[in-house]
Amino acid sequence: MITIRVPGTTANLGPGFDCLGLALGVYGYFTFEERESGLEFENVAPAFQNEDNLAIRGYRRAMQEMGLDQPGIYLHIESDIPVSSGLGSSASLIVAGVVAANELHGRLLNSQTLLNLVTELEGHPDNVAPALLGGVTASLLYGGNVITMQCPISDQLRFAVLIPDFSLSTAEMRAALPKQIPFADAAYNIAHAAVLLKALEAGDFDAIAAAMDDKLHQPYRSPLIHEYEEIRSRALEAGALGFAISGAGPTLFCVYRDEGFYWRMKQAVRSLKHQWRVMPLPVDRVGAVVVGGGQE
Repeated sequence: MITIRVPGTTANLGPGFDCLGLALGVYGYFTFEERESGLEFENVAPAFQNEDNLAIRGYRRAMQEMGLDQPGIYLHIESDIPVSSGLGSSASLIVAGVVAANELHGRLLNSQTLLNLVTELEGHPDNVAPALLGGVTASLLYGGNVITMQCPISDQLRFAVLIPDFSLSTAEMRAALPKQIPFADAAYNIAHAAVLLKALEAGDFDAIAAAMDDKLHQPYRSPLIHEYEEIRSRALEAGALGFAISGAGPTLFCVYRDEGFYWRMKQAVRSLKHQWRVMPLPVDRVGAVVVGGGQE
């Protein structure tokens, strides 16, 4: 039996569409035990008690990669990562399954293979890379491999997410994106993403405020998020320096300077129609880790 702790994540950070991600201090705990046959679940919704469960798929894909027979699996989940909210819940499941299988079978897969496998299952590396490795990551696909750089981040920065009482499907949010974009918009985002990474390292609040702007996805997704413009305005008034959709949403992501932002933002959302939970979160700098059990 083994328990893997995986952090939640926020992807894109504004301009880094499908390539930038940040691991946050909200966690899922995934306990696996191999059995002779079958599947057994505990604390898992009935709709996900099957082979399509992403944690099971991750486990089986790692076993396949190691050339090992597929066992029966017991899976218990305790997670504070909201589902279908833009905080990497699906990435956490995939990473947990792949890491658990690898840890239980002698770490036969190296870090590059793990990264490739979780990206293969998720479809892009923006959430799975920080979930696996921690911190800020920048990733690209090249020659069949995922190249990921872990980027420094200043201790001066504070982060919070704004989690609504409604969800939106990732498929719906992806469908909102255009098939083509103007050349100028692509150049705009390249510049902003490049500056943002250095600004996060330096803790340069003014640069962060400018660099988190985006033209590739947020203008198309934000109309689908109820009260987006109103809550963005209130967040900036409360002292947010950077504001972005977290992943595909509907959770929103804020960078701020002083602790008073949390209390001002809690007050600011009270009069909105929807219930918005304001959650300050630290950076998770370690990624997926074993917190119980291990190789026998």
